[in-house]
Amino acid sequence: MNSPHQVSITGPSGVPPETAAIRFVAFLPDGWHAEVSEFQENLARLLIVAPPGTTTSEVNRIATAILSRPGLQGWHLADH
Repeated sequence: MNSPHQVSITGPSGVPPETAAIRFVAFLPDGWHAEVSEFQENLARLLIVAPPGTTTSEVNRIATAILSRPGLQGWHLADH
C-alpha cells in the first residue's frame, strides 16, 4: 500500500497557488502522485501519495528540493 502524506506549500502574496501546485506536482519523482486538497490566497495543500515505506522525513526532503527548482523560488513548506 502506498503512503499518503499531507504537504502544505506557501509562497509570496499575489502569486497563484494553483500555478505553484501544478509545478510542484510536475517535479514529483516517478511513482509519486499528488492531489490538491485546498487552495488559499498563497497556500496549497496537497496529499502526496508516495511508494510504500516512504517516511515523512523523506517526503519533506523531496518537497524542499522541489521547492528550490526554477519556477518555485519563494515557495516553502508550511506548517499544517
